Amino acid sequence: MSHLATLDTSLHSRLPASAMTMFEAKAAKKLTFESIAKELGREEVAVAAMFYGQARASKEDIETLSKMLGVDHDKLVQELAGFPDRGRTIDMPPKEPLIYRLFEIVQNYVHSSPNLADFAPVLPQVVNVFP
Repeated sequence: MSHLATLDTSLHSRLPASAMTMFEAKAAKKLTFESIAKELGREEVAVAAMFYGQARASKEDIETLSKMLGVDHDKLVQELAGFPDRGRTIDMPPKEPLIYRLFEIVQNYVHSSPNLADFAPVLPQVVNVFP
């Protein structure tokens, strides 16, 4: 059974206007990411990423979201236009252990080798934060 995800109010200042618009409409219609994903033909995670401003919505996505959520099409087009602004929803440096370790990998190791294949063997050692 899917649960109705709502927007954490502590994130409001870090999210685009589209997040508030879409979360309010989603809650009013009692929709889940799962039901929206089925209608869009996308994965739940991709839909959640759109809602949080972390992924780009296609013209077709905007059309369907407008109808499903009952939000003015032109408003969604305006709010979802452009490129996603990723990474603003978490504190820097991250406090959650796994995310912190991934952040540390990028910060400390990626620039040392332009070849991702050289970097891959380090991942299991660096991410091993659980006993």
